[in-house]
Amino acid sequence: MRLDIRYRLHFEYDAPVWDSQNEIRVRPSDRPGQRVISHRLTTAPAARVLTFTDYWGTTVDHVGVREPHSTFDVLAEASVETSAVAQTGRAVPIEAVGDSDFVLEHVEYLAESSHTAGTEAVADRAASASAHSRTVSDRVDVIVDTVHEMLVYEGSATDIGVSIADLVAGGKGVCQDYAHLTIAMLRSVGIPARYVSGYLFASDERSLDDDDSDQVSVQTHAWVEAAIPGHGWYPVDPTNRQVVTDRHVVIGHGRDYDDVAPVRGVFAGTATPSVEAEVVIARMGPAARSVITDGPRRLDDGQFEARQRLQQRQQQQ
Repeated sequence: MRLDIRYRLHFEYDAPVWDSQNEIRVRPSDRPGQRVISHRLTTAPAARVLTFTDYWGTTVDHVGVREPHSTFDVLAEASVETSAVAQTGRAVPIEAVGDSDFVLEHVEYLAESSHTAGTEAVADRAASASAHSRTVSDRVDVIVDTVHEMLVYEGSATDIGVSIADLVAGGKGVCQDYAHLTIAMLRSVGIPARYVSGYLFASDERSLDDDDSDQVSVQTHAWVEAAIPGHGWYPVDPTNRQVVTDRHVVIGHGRDYDDVAPVRGVFAGTATPSVEAEVVIARMGPAARSVITDGPRRLDDGQFEARQRLQQRQQQQ
């Protein structure tokens, strides 16, 4: 599947700020089943982009603006080709996760992290639900089913930072909550698990069935990968209660949300910021030309470029 992705981020401050420094993790990654055809990141005010790979293997674009400014805009454009990846390791026995070399290799994905610190009750629920699972992948699937029994999807039901205990008590959440609870339960039964940040080409992140949209406006999505001894990572989407498909586009992974937050930054000044973010994904036909790699750039009535030129002139005055 060929997908063109535009990630827009708009910061507005109620007073001028300066020396803003931001780390942006929105570039899709190159991996099996996913090839990045092109990627470009631009900002207004214009800023030099420093790109590097972090400890977890995620591409990071660092941008900084020293001059005073009251708005900051980011536009990341990417073209990606995705395909289904055959899943192996369905027959790996659950005892394999106890191998000392396997545990040592995945120790960072077995320890509790800031958003996946579970409770004794959650661990007991995971152990009870998966007690009769004979393979690693079966145990993962049972845990995902259990999470669906514990949570109901509701937008804006939680904020980033909600504890597992409060999440379970409230019984409602969104994609990152489903991911965090799944990870907490998997780790509690000895299965290494990591948080994946990315994009989902679907008009409703809760349902992929019969969605034939050609363009959707969404937010970033989150899912989980569980380690299967001898076979790598098994990707599952707890929000949709199914394995990952070619509609999923990976940005990166880490222990939890904090390791792959789309944007993290600081600025000098006393202003209060407001933030708006949107992701627009278009499915391209086999013969379609990328709006990113071909022809002159045209961005939504030229508003982004116009703002960028205006702010460049203001800086020169």
